[in-house]
Amino acid sequence: MAKRKWTIEEVEEYRRDHNQYFFYYNKEDANFLVPKANGLGKTNNWAHPLSGVIVIVVLALMVYHAFFK
Repeated sequence: MAKRKWTIEEVEEYRRDHNQYFFYYNKEDANFLVPKANGLGKTNNWAHPLSGVIVIVVLALMVYHAFFK
């Protein structure tokens, strides 16, 4: 099954069906950013590959700043 960008309604339905209110993890959704469960702002889809890259970059910057500055 090919990934596609889900609509807001599909994201809300997925959250209800899978009880995902704190972390959104959906391998079938191609969206990187999705609306938060409470409706205020955006959060990321932790199943998206870019999420892992961002976490690694942030951790690398923290380590660099802690030990090399």
